[in-house]
Amino acid sequence: MLGTDGIDWNSIASAEAMSAFCGIIAGFVLAGLVTVIGQKNPEGGDGHASRGLKLFLACFIGLATASYLYALTAGELVCTRAVTEQLFSGAILAADALIVIVALAWLLPAYDRNKHGEVRFFRGLIQFSGQFAMLMVIVSADGFNNSVLERHVDGWATTLVYGVGVSFMLVILFVWWKPLPPVPPVPGPLPRGHAVEGWPAYWRDEIVLNSRVQVAARTAVAVGGLLAVAGGWVIGIAWEHWTSMASWLAYTLSGVTLVLPALAIITAVRAAPRA
Repeated sequence: MLGTDGIDWNSIASAEAMSAFCGIIAGFVLAGLVTVIGQKNPEGGDGHASRGLKLFLACFIGLATASYLYALTAGELVCTRAVTEQLFSGAILAADALIVIVALAWLLPAYDRNKHGEVRFFRGLIQFSGQFAMLMVIVSADGFNNSVLERHVDGWATTLVYGVGVSFMLVILFVWWKPLPPVPPVPGPLPRGHAVEGWPAYWRDEIVLNSRVQVAARTAVAVGGLLAVAGGWVIGIAWEHWTSMASWLAYTLSGVTLVLPALAIITAVRAAPRA
């Protein structure tokens, strides 16, 4: 496979290890799910735990799917098709690996583990991981174009990949840094068990951040589902159609696997807990 058709990375040889890696992370996510479901939260922690649970469920599905797709790639015999399959699997992994960290961050306030700045530390880790995941998606998209097009990539395409990718990285930084909007006045009678002095925390967690977590979880499921369907469709295309790939198709595939995980990453960073 070395140097064949411009491809200098053995996606088939690495697929088995990547499948195991996704499976290991999915196992840790399953452990987190069991913890959230089986352990009683301290007073006031149920809402935080439910937000972590939503994110854990979303990324567990994605990681399990990525593991399955990588396992299929391990049995490949067509180099170009294997590279394309890993493009979709890697996009799912990049997004869901970050969502795991965001979900873990929500377990800190859920189990009263924020007395020494733990949430603040996790927010920094989320920012770093989000930027790293986005960088990996950019490199993957550019590497895919160079592999399947045998290094004959238009300059504008490379510029677009890196330009759009860097723009997404700036958006990730912005949504992470941007403070929450000002707390509005108390609208009326609060739900049972909530006092007026607790309105700012209730509004922050139960209204603003809860809706952001729901958006992040739904986006993760939608993005993972679309990428998984695309990856499965690629696997089903007969080998004789992979002798060459049109440049427009390569640019489209790399663009899709750049934008979709970026959307999941941005919504996940936006849904992170606040110190």
